[in-house]
Amino acid sequence: MTERTSEGGYSLLELVVCVGLLVAGGVFALLLLPSLARASQAQMMRMAATGVARNAVERTRAAVAYLPPGTVSDPATRAAAAAGHAWALQPAAAYVAAVRVRRALCGSGGQTTDVPMRVAMAYDAASDTLTVAVSYPPDPCNAAAQATVSLAAQLAPSGYVPQTQLPTAIADPALQ
Repeated sequence: MTERTSEGGYSLLELVVCVGLLVAGGVFALLLLPSLARASQAQMMRMAATGVARNAVERTRAAVAYLPPGTVSDPATRAAAAAGHAWALQPAAAYVAAVRVRRALCGSGGQTTDVPMRVAMAYDAASDTLTVAVSYPPDPCNAAAQATVSLAAQLAPSGYVPQTQLPTAIADPALQ
């Protein structure tokens, strides 16, 4: 009587199952790519909107910090005139900014895409606080859907020391 010995190796069925699993994994990964690209675009748009809001705050801080010396010659009167920033700021202002994205979005043929963002600024004279809200499209291909980044900043008192850090709060759009 002869004994059969088992030969080492893989059967055809095992190879077919492995190839099938690899193909299914590859198809699944390819199906995830568009959603990952959209999530990346949404994060890029949020960062751009935050940059626009920070720019608006810094431009406002620079504008209110400047009181031309010829306006008020007496230093004591000048400090009193510059206290609070109601003399320089409107209670509300709005404009449209554009962000140039160095990426062709939505199938456009160019190498850059300009994305418009609405900026609304509100100044509360009582608390000397500036609030900036930037509306932006998380998906630049669908401009109808808008999200908002809000940034509130305490303006510096007149005569502050340069490089003074002032509080700034950014509101997460997911929490609004």
